[in-house]
Amino acid sequence: MTYRLPWIYRLPWIAVVLAACALSACSGGEAPDEATVSAAVTTVPVKQGSLPDTVTAYGNAGPAADAAQVVNVQAAGRVLRWNVTAGASVKRGQSLLTFALAPSAVAAYQQAVTAQQLAETQRAHTAQLLSQQLATRDQMEQAEKALHDAQSNLDALVQQQGRSPTVDVKAPFDGTVATVDAQQGDNLQPGAPLLTVQRGDGLVVTAGVEREAMGRVQVGAKAELVPIDGGEAMHGTVRRVARTLNKNTHQLDVEIVPDGALVGGEGFRAEIVVGQWQGWLVPRDSVQGDEEDRHVFQVADGKAKSVPVKVLGETDEVTVATGALDAKLPLVTEGATQLDDGMVVRMPAEKTKP
Repeated sequence: MTYRLPWIYRLPWIAVVLAACALSACSGGEAPDEATVSAAVTTVPVKQGSLPDTVTAYGNAGPAADAAQVVNVQAAGRVLRWNVTAGASVKRGQSLLTFALAPSAVAAYQQAVTAQQLAETQRAHTAQLLSQQLATRDQMEQAEKALHDAQSNLDALVQQQGRSPTVDVKAPFDGTVATVDAQQGDNLQPGAPLLTVQRGDGLVVTAGVEREAMGRVQVGAKAELVPIDGGEAMHGTVRRVARTLNKNTHQLDVEIVPDGALVGGEGFRAEIVVGQWQGWLVPRDSVQGDEEDRHVFQVADGKAKSVPVKVLGETDEVTVATGALDAKLPLVTEGATQLDDGMVVRMPAEKTKP
């Protein structure tokens, strides 16, 4: 005889089995698949190249420190003949005027020549007596000193007024005669202004650079001059780098000669080329991380691959970096911020650049 439990006693077992089946079904249907997590990105090819390393400086257009020079003669006399007029263009070494020395200046030169000749003769005579033991060593030293003094005086006069009664005054550089400051025939004192010559490249951009850039900015360096108030940029060349700080700006003044016309007082941003950055050229938005962990993502086998890089320099749009990038793998630009190393990526065909 078979004995069966009443149905009411079998319910708990049925409930337990049904609950277990339900949990198993739910668990199998809702388990996440990590491999399906992906991100849509845009990529570009990578390439190597170079960009100019620049120092940025700001300044204004104005006269150069040595743009104008007052021409004079350090001797008394008069203008015998003018060879130029105000506003005339002149070349370096071109004759500007003929200056006639005053009789007193001519006489001073003749006296200096006579004194030098006499001192030279006296020294030679003293040397002969010394060789015959008829003069002392002190006398010889005095004769040598007298000759040295006479020669120095003569050299100074020659430098100031030359050896001729007339002086041919020449242009110190290419430029323009800005002013004529003396009249022909007027008797003039030593050093009186005769005329002012304005350098041809007298209007320059004077920009200030920080002390730390002193050794980097060199005379002859190329620069791009960008007007602050808008307008076409122009190129220029560094002509002078100050070696002392400007008392007002506490920066080093750098004079840049432009290849175009300037307007006095116009403000400029100067990008002075001091070298070249060489490395991978990548878009700025492709570089991720902070200064201690800079990296980019490339796509390998459909997954993001993080590549550490070192940033050498950058412009508004391009970064120059070094690192173990693979030139055959595309570089992620848009979407790089949402990536992790190894994440699956999707590259829409219409956005991926060859």
